[in-house]
Amino acid sequence: MNGQVRSALAELQEIRAFAVLTLDGRKWLVPQAEIQSLESLLDIDREVQIPHSVGAVAFAGEWWPVYSLSGELRILPQLPDSRRACPLLDNGADRFGLVCDRLETLAEAPRLQALPACMALLDSPIQALVLLDNELGCVTTTERLAALIAIAEDSHG
Repeated sequence: MNGQVRSALAELQEIRAFAVLTLDGRKWLVPQAEIQSLESLLDIDREVQIPHSVGAVAFAGEWWPVYSLSGELRILPQLPDSRRACPLLDNGADRFGLVCDRLETLAEAPRLQALPACMALLDSPIQALVLLDNELGCVTTTERLAALIAIAEDSHG
């Protein structure tokens, strides 16, 4: 494991509260402090769109683009029927909504596991792994998700 990946894991281990976003049955953990608000899918204005978004939500006097991602974090052009919630993510630099099937908070900090060497890529959205109720979850951040969306926007124009 290289130094940058090790440093990212150490930073994540300092976080005490995570939320679990379920996308197509896959569990993605994000720092709970990065969730600014939880919005209804009915609040998404589908007329207000930027490339690859499914609409936008008006919050705190601004339009926040909303994205739909698959369980493998591929950008979807529409909302799957399974989506039920729209957390608004904000890390101070990146702001957007991400529709998910389910959102829950963890009662206690999970025990994060380092990525195997074959998964420890600097540009990967996956920064750590965690075992939740005998299921594997992936840990990411708003920054990593925003970078993933930006790469998709750049490559698809």
